[in-house]
Amino acid sequence: MKKLLSYFSVLFLALAVLSSCSKDDEPKRDPFPSELVRGAYIVNYGDYGSGGASISKYDYDSDKLTNFYYQQQNDELELLSNIQYMYQYDDQVFLLGNMPDQLITVNPLFEQTVNGLTEQIEKPRACVASGDYLYVSCWGGEVWNDNSISYIAKYNIVTGAVEETISLPGGPEGLEIVNGKLYAALNFKDSVAVMNLDDQAISYIVTPAVSSYFIKDPKGNLYVSLLNTYSDPSEQTGLGYINTVTNQLEDIYPLSGVSTEYASIMAANNDFTKIYVTAASYVQDGEGQWNLTGSLSEFDVATKTFGSEPFISNISGAKGVSVNPVDGKIYVFAGESVTGAGLMKIYNTAGELLSTKTVGASPAMALFLD
Repeated sequence: MKKLLSYFSVLFLALAVLSSCSKDDEPKRDPFPSELVRGAYIVNYGDYGSGGASISKYDYDSDKLTNFYYQQQNDELELLSNIQYMYQYDDQVFLLGNMPDQLITVNPLFEQTVNGLTEQIEKPRACVASGDYLYVSCWGGEVWNDNSISYIAKYNIVTGAVEETISLPGGPEGLEIVNGKLYAALNFKDSVAVMNLDDQAISYIVTPAVSSYFIKDPKGNLYVSLLNTYSDPSEQTGLGYINTVTNQLEDIYPLSGVSTEYASIMAANNDFTKIYVTAASYVQDGEGQWNLTGSLSEFDVATKTFGSEPFISNISGAKGVSVNPVDGKIYVFAGESVTGAGLMKIYNTAGELLSTKTVGASPAMALFLD
């Protein structure tokens, strides 16, 4: 009997070892398979303070559009905040929401993984990450009445908490990090702020108008959008070029009416030979009425010039632009109403309209995941 028990014990151990080896040899399952993730994710801002925000997913390979994608992935839960900005870092996607103000974290399948963070996140505008930290520009309240109240929130991605807030007057908007320095475009001060991440010392680069967002070139220098939104009409708008080694505004490339919208007012193409910038101007119709009409201008990086005519004209309700990094097609977002459906217009590199998709209210930007 003892021999029989011993035999079964050895057999059990052998099977356990084989089972263990078999599991170890099995390839690990990708939690975010590309066939489920790949696509363009569109932020539909909705109506500020009244909800209506949503995320649309566009599978450009199959030409399939799914509106209310966030709800689909989260048991039909709606986005209660108006999504101001969306940013991907490693295997996380961060959504910055207004009214209520919060930071929402989802995985690449857009399943929410962390409860919305509201503490020390007041009127968030944009974000950028480095190491274990996400830096969030926050207006901090009614910055248009008191621009000293704005700040940068330093969010620890590992612990899921804001470790500190760093005062930054002037209403910081778009952010970028180059060589250990955080660059912040300021909406209420004619300057770009530069903060050393080691000691948090802040210096300023004077600009001829207020600014909103950056595009980083392959050398780590920055193009910054100079706006007419909060500027005096006499101030110079267009694109500014910042040398991040000298921290000097080296050049200004004029363009009138640079967008009055947010989030994605400019985008570079795949090989960084062109930058597309949205602008708005008043056009008189046949009945003598002046209407605000958007356009898209093309900036040639080699010649440092804008085209003499807009690349795309007469975009009613223009909101923003993004470029598909896979095929180079240009996505222009438009919405004449903050409550009605918006449009995503897809163009080729010659500026020819390929298709128009109906998305959510006030589409603002697209994030491309693969």
